[in-house]
Formats: sequence, C-alpha cells, structure tokens
Amino acid sequence: MGYPFMHTRIIGDRVTCRGTMRTTDTGADYRIEVVYKPWTTPKVHILDPAIQPERKLHFFDNGTLCLFDWREQPWQKHWNLADTIIPWTAEWLLYYELYLLTGKWLGRSALHDGAKRAEPKSDDRQTEQMRSE
Repeated sequence: MGYPFMHTRIIGDRVTCRGTMRTTDTGADYRIEVVYKPWTTPKVHILDPAIQPERKLHFFDNGTLCLFDWREQPWQKHWNLADTIIPWTAEWLLYYELYLLTGKWLGRSALHDGAKRAEPKSDDRQTEQMRSE
C-alpha cells in the first residue's frame, strides 16, 4: 500500500516521512512527520497546525502521538509503517476532529497518567528481545 502524499527520506538508520493528511473531504489539512529507527517505536508529530499536547488528547510527554498502547502490544519489528502508523495517524486525526466538535475523546484509550505516559525507551527489555529475534 502506498501513500503518494508522503515523502520519504532515509539518512543513516533513520527513516523520515512527511506529508499532509486530511481525514475527510471537508476536514482540515494536517502536516505530519513520522520518524522511525530500527528496533524502536515510530514517532509521529503533527507539524501543522500546532496542536497543544494535552493529557486527554493522547500525546506522549515528548509531543508525539499515542497511536497504540505499547504496554499491551509493543511495536513489532515485522510491522509495516504503511499498514500501521499511517492509518493509525489518520484515525487519531479523525478522533481529534471529533474531540474539537464534542469536547470528548471518542477513540480507544490507554492510561496517560504519571509515569505511564512515558514512551517506550529504546533500551527496554522488549526492544532488546526484538533485536535478538
């Protein structure tokens, strides 16, 4: 599955994809960036428009989108960005637009309080396990 609106660069071991997404024909345009390094969870930022990260909007502390609960299902090295992160980002944006209309996050939720909000670190046990497989 390809996404012609995404432009990809590979520098060293890092893949960076940037593009503009729209959830519906009448929805806003969102410029996004996906950064992926092997054996780590991809990071997705909304570049434009600026969205202030809030606890209830499913952001990690570093401003990246929380697209799945990595504690329940860690990132798998065989997952494809085109089949996971890109559609999950579109879904997140749709729920964000619904949030703007309703004031409630209507998508699935994971706990985002205290230490549990931190994103997975590249040196955690699950990452080491994935490297050895």
